Amino acid sequence: MNILKKVRARIARQMTFSNGNQNDAQISNLINMEDYTLAYRHVVEKFEFNSTSQAGRMQLLDWDLEYVDNPALANFIDQLLIRRVNDFIPDNDHPLILDCGANIGFSVLNYKRQFPKARVIAFEPDPQFAPILRRNLERNHAGDVQVVEAAVWIENSEMPWFSEGIDGSKLLDNQEIDDASLKVKTADLKGYLTEPVDLLKIDIEGAEYKVLDHIKNNLGNVKNIIVECHVDQTNLVEFSRTINILTQAGFHVTINSMGVWRDLIRQRPVEKFHWEQYFVISAWRTRLLKPSLMDDTIIPFAGIHHLLKLEDFKESEEKLVSIIHTIMRQQEVLSYTLKLPFWKQGNLGWVTAALPRAIPGGDNEHKRSEVTLLLFEDELLLGPSHSVHDEIRKFGKGRYSHWKSKLYFSSSDGSDPNKNGRTYKIIY
Repeated sequence: MNILKKVRARIARQMTFSNGNQNDAQISNLINMEDYTLAYRHVVEKFEFNSTSQAGRMQLLDWDLEYVDNPALANFIDQLLIRRVNDFIPDNDHPLILDCGANIGFSVLNYKRQFPKARVIAFEPDPQFAPILRRNLERNHAGDVQVVEAAVWIENSEMPWFSEGIDGSKLLDNQEIDDASLKVKTADLKGYLTEPVDLLKIDIEGAEYKVLDHIKNNLGNVKNIIVECHVDQTNLVEFSRTINILTQAGFHVTINSMGVWRDLIRQRPVEKFHWEQYFVISAWRTRLLKPSLMDDTIIPFAGIHHLLKLEDFKESEEKLVSIIHTIMRQQEVLSYTLKLPFWKQGNLGWVTAALPRAIPGGDNEHKRSEVTLLLFEDELLLGPSHSVHDEIRKFGKGRYSHWKSKLYFSSSDGSDPNKNGRTYKIIY
């Protein structure tokens, strides 16, 4: 996996702690990108994203994980290990982390692997999830995590509860109560903010707005905060108030979108008990002294699919080159070496003289050619083919287009193909 190895090496080079010392736990988490990708492929191949939830137990990335929903395993790897949407970098090796909405322990186990000395308090009220959370922690050497079997709320009490069975369980208001509702304990979050908290992670399915308004005068003890905000047309005012609360508390606030994209032409109906949009608010008091560790390496909104697309493209390209060379060794192939000179087109583009008439015509204004020429720079297959001419001129990097009787192309590294000493050959 060439691309993932490059990512791994790059991260290892970049990763230094904010005080200049290497943080071994963070490095270990980061450079295992290959392992995470293989684990993701394994989960997807095993369950094939079966829409029917199945409970079970699996050895995954050296964790012994009990789960209630098999597709959630792939989401866990994608969101928490690849995208790292819940990660942070503390200023000490024993951070206090409040995980509000711990579910069955994915995020808690990830924090404890990164920071073995961390003190973690995990809140989970769901009577189905809390026992599994405890078992997962015990099995994976995280028995020191404090589990609070209660929903984070504005008081110590009891509230009606909707249990979805996956990750959408939530507190209910009076209008939502039905025969399937349960009763769960609630915990006043204020009581846990009496000392410095390195990370406050809140994923409590709509209760976040009232809770944040309730604790706004205690946020001075919080260094970093992650809030998953659940938005529909009834709580936009509360969402905006939350941003204001964090800003007034002295945080630098950012907002990122999660879930289905919605705009003027994409207005997918929303199922009962679900939300129109999901936003992740990340807020911090102290900026990292070094640039972001993941800049230009992982794209959070694309997740693992971006990596797999790059990797699959690379593998497909290598297979194609191998097939082409095999054919060239075994039988006669129509080929043609491009003749100098080439005429410059824009910053990085070049165009040939008319190709021999024996070569089929290329794309034109009316249709794409049925024949795709493969363009080689020495032994390197260039591409993509059928590129837009303006992109060839502006971006180069091997893009090319067989247009009518000519070839519009760019070299792999932006050099002048008239002078770089390389041979440009097409086969068809």
